Amino acid sequence: MKISRFNFGKTMPSSNALLFLFSGTFFPYLLPILFSQESSVSNYIWTTDHMHVGVRWQPFGFPKCEEYDANRPVLKEHSSYAQFWVSWNAAEPNPKNTDYSTNMSGYLKAIDHAVNLCVERGIKSELVMWHCPSWASESGKAGGWKPRVGEYPKFVTRMAKHFKGRVGAYQLYHEVNLQGMMNGANMDFIKKEIFTNGAKAIREVYNEVPKVDVLVSTSGTSPCQPCGAREGLRGVGAIAVDDYYNQLIADKELMKQIDALNLNISDHANGYGMMDGALIPNCWTQYDLAREKLDRAEYPSKKILSSESWIVWDNSGNNHDVNGDGKKDECDAFDKTVTIYGKVLERGLNTVNLPWCDNSSQWSMGLVKRVDYSGRIKQQRPDWVMPSDDGGPDVVTRKVGLHGPEERCKVYEVSENWNRFTEENYLNPGDPNHLHYYAWRWYSQIAGGSDEVIRHAIAGERGNNITASGTGLTGIEQYKISSYNRTQEIFTVLVYASGASGNGYLEVSI
Repeated sequence: MKISRFNFGKTMPSSNALLFLFSGTFFPYLLPILFSQESSVSNYIWTTDHMHVGVRWQPFGFPKCEEYDANRPVLKEHSSYAQFWVSWNAAEPNPKNTDYSTNMSGYLKAIDHAVNLCVERGIKSELVMWHCPSWASESGKAGGWKPRVGEYPKFVTRMAKHFKGRVGAYQLYHEVNLQGMMNGANMDFIKKEIFTNGAKAIREVYNEVPKVDVLVSTSGTSPCQPCGAREGLRGVGAIAVDDYYNQLIADKELMKQIDALNLNISDHANGYGMMDGALIPNCWTQYDLAREKLDRAEYPSKKILSSESWIVWDNSGNNHDVNGDGKKDECDAFDKTVTIYGKVLERGLNTVNLPWCDNSSQWSMGLVKRVDYSGRIKQQRPDWVMPSDDGGPDVVTRKVGLHGPEERCKVYEVSENWNRFTEENYLNPGDPNHLHYYAWRWYSQIAGGSDEVIRHAIAGERGNNITASGTGLTGIEQYKISSYNRTQEIFTVLVYASGASGNGYLEVSI
C-alpha cells in the first residue's frame, strides 16, 4: 500500500521536530488526520498482536475521584488499556478478605470499581500481582515474602473468578529478578509455583463455560544494576536478567502456559533504562535481548509486554538532563518519551503505558496533574491550587496525600525527603497535563483508543517494511510505526522526524 505525498504536520511542544500521522482505508483515496477522535466502544478478544497504549492506574479509593479520572481524556479518549497493580497483601490482608462477596477489602473495591469504569468505556484491563499477606506466607511476614506452596494459585484463582470477562490480561508477579521482591524463594519456586501453576490456575477459570480468552504473562524485571539478584540466577543486574530470560525460555512447561514475557520500560539510570551499560544500556536493547532469545528458541508467537513503566518529569535526583540544557524538567520528560516510545514501538513492543496521574509517590511520574475535582483541597489550602487553563477543576500545585473518607478527606503535603514539587516545577502551570503527556498522546493514536487495532508492518522487517522518503524526513532521530484498525478498517502510520521543519514532504509505503 502506497500513501501519496503529504506536506502537513503537527509541531509538538518543546521540539523542533514534526510528527506525522497518515491514515487510510482500502479505497484508492486516503484521509490524513492529525489527532484521533473519540471512537465508539468496541469489544474484541485481546491477543498479543493487538496494540495498546495506555496508563498504569492506581485508584485512590475515592469513588468520585475514580469516576472523574475515568472521564479525563488521558483515559476515556486516548487510552486503549489500563494496568492495575494488585498487592495480594492489600487485597487480602486477612483470611476473611478472600470472600469477595461478603468481605472485599477497600483496596480491592477501588480496583474493582476502576475496572468497571474501564469496561464501560471499552478500555481493556490488565492486573499485575505482587507481594503476599502474612497469613499466606511461610515466614508469617507480609510483603515481599515467599507464600506457602499452593496459596498463590488459590489467590489468582479467586482473582480470575472475580474478574473473568472484565479483565483480559494478567501478569503473574513483579520484578522477580530481585530477591527482595519475594524473600525465601529461588528461581525454581518462581518458575513452577508462580508462573506455571499460577498461569494454569487462571486458565482453568477462563476455560470454564462460558470460555473466555485471556492473556497470561510472567513478570517485568527491575533495572536496578547493584540490587540483590534472585537466588538461582547467575550474577547480578543485567547478567542476572539475561539468565532470567534464558531460564524461562528453557522451561517448556512454563512456556506452554504463558503468552508473553515482560520487561520494564523506564528512564532509569541514564534517562533510557540502563542497567550495566553494555548488555543492557537502555530498555529497548533489553527488548531486543528477549526477542532474539525467543526467536532462537523458535517461539515467534510468544511476545513481550510492558510491565512497570515510568518517566520522571520533575527536578529530583532520579530525573535526567537528557537535552543538556542544564535543567531537569518536563522538557526532558517529553524528549525521553519521544525516544523511548519510538524505539520500543518501532521494534515490535505492542503494549506501553505510563502512570496516569501525579500522586504521593516519591517519584513524580504522572502524565497528568492532580486536580481538585471536589474542591476539598481548595477549602483547606487555597494556596495549593490554581485555575486550570481548560476551565475544569483547579490544578493541584503540591505533591499531596489525602486522608479520611472522600467527603471529609484531609489534605497533607508529603515529607520534605519525598521529592516535593510546586507550581515552579510546572512548565505550564495552568495546563492540567504534563508536557510529556502530549508525546504519549501522539503515540497513543497507533492503538486507536477503544477500537480494535493490531500491529501491521514493522520498520526494517524484510517483506513487511515501512518505508518513508522525502524532504521532510530529516534529523538523526526517526521512527516509523504502523497498525491496522479493524473497527474503522484503516491503516495508521506514525512517522517521527527530529529534523523536520514543516516545509518538506513525506512519501510513505507499507
